Amino acid sequence: MKQIDAIFVTPLPAFYKVNLLNRLCEKKRVFVIFLYEMNSRRNKDFVSQGIKFDYVILSKLQGSRLIYLWRLLKRDYSYRSLILSGWDSFYLWFLAFLSPKSKNAVVVESTYYESSIRGLRGLLKRFFLKRIYLAYASGEPHIELLKLLSFSGKIIKTKGVGVFNYVNQPSFIYKTQIRNFLYVGRLSEEKNLKLLIDVFNSLPDLKLTVIGFGPKEEELKKMASSNVSFLGAISNDKISHYYQCNDVFVLPSKSEPWGLVIEEAMNNGLPVIVSNKVGCSIDLVAEDVNGIIFDLDDRNSLKNAVLKICDPIYYNVLAKNISCYNFEERSQKYVASFFYME
Repeated sequence: MKQIDAIFVTPLPAFYKVNLLNRLCEKKRVFVIFLYEMNSRRNKDFVSQGIKFDYVILSKLQGSRLIYLWRLLKRDYSYRSLILSGWDSFYLWFLAFLSPKSKNAVVVESTYYESSIRGLRGLLKRFFLKRIYLAYASGEPHIELLKLLSFSGKIIKTKGVGVFNYVNQPSFIYKTQIRNFLYVGRLSEEKNLKLLIDVFNSLPDLKLTVIGFGPKEEELKKMASSNVSFLGAISNDKISHYYQCNDVFVLPSKSEPWGLVIEEAMNNGLPVIVSNKVGCSIDLVAEDVNGIIFDLDDRNSLKNAVLKICDPIYYNVLAKNISCYNFEERSQKYVASFFYME
C-alpha cells in the first residue's frame, strides 16, 4: 500500500481547487478523486491544466466505480485523512461509510442561508455528519450551519473556497468620479441580476458592465438600458484588466455559498457591494472599511449602497484600505488550514 497524507474528493477540477491542491502537494502527499469532468459551458481556462498531483476522474472510469473506490481505500492507499467536499453525491456517502470515522473530514462551503436544516434533508445531513470527525468550514455562516446540524466534531475555519490567480495588489490612486460598476459571474436566477439591472436602469449616469453567461442572459439583455453592457465570457488571464478598469464590484446574490469573485475584486483594488446572503460577507467584507453589505429584504438597500459608494471621499477610504491587503499572505493561511490532517 502506498503511504499518503490525504485523499481529497471534490466534484470538479476547477482552477481554484487545483491551485489549492497544487500548493498542498508541495508539503503533503495527496491523491485526488474528481467526481466529474467539466461538462457544462465554461471558460476553457476554468479548468486548470497545470495539475501537479496524482488524481483520477471518477466519471471517466470504465467498470464499477464503487469497486474502484473500495480498492483505493482498502488496498491501494494507506491514508491519514479522507477529505470529502460536502455531502451532495452518493459517492461521498459511500466513502464516508467505507472509511473509519477517525479519518473522515468534510469541507463545508454551504451556509445556513441556503442549506436546508429541516425535514428529511436536515436529517440526512445530520446522519452524514455522524461519520465525520473534522470539518473545514469556509466562514462563520458555514460554521453556524454545522452548529444547527448538531455537529460535535472539530471545526477549522479556512476563510475561503479555493486559491484564485493572484495579481500584485494595485497601488492606491485617488479617484474624483466613481461611475463604473462591475459584475462577474453566472447570469442565473440566484444571482439576483434583475434587481441589479433595475437599479442601474434608474441611474443612467452610472455604468454597469456584466461579464459572464447563463440561462437568464437574453432576458437580462432585453430589460437593460443603454448604460448596462454585456461582455460574455472573459478568460481568467484577461479578467484582471476588466476589474482594474472599473471602480466598484457588485455581487447582489440571493444565494452565494462564498463568493470567490469578491476576493478577486479586492485583489484588483475594488471596493465591493454585496448582499447579506453572500457567504463571505461576514468574514471578508467589513462595512465602511472595504465595502458595503446591503439588505436583500429592503428594496431600496442596493440602490442606496450604490449612491453611497459614489461619494469620492467615502469611496477613497475604502479603496485605500484595500490597497494595503496582502492576498498572497491570505492564500498561504488558507492553504495552511488544511495541514491539520491528524
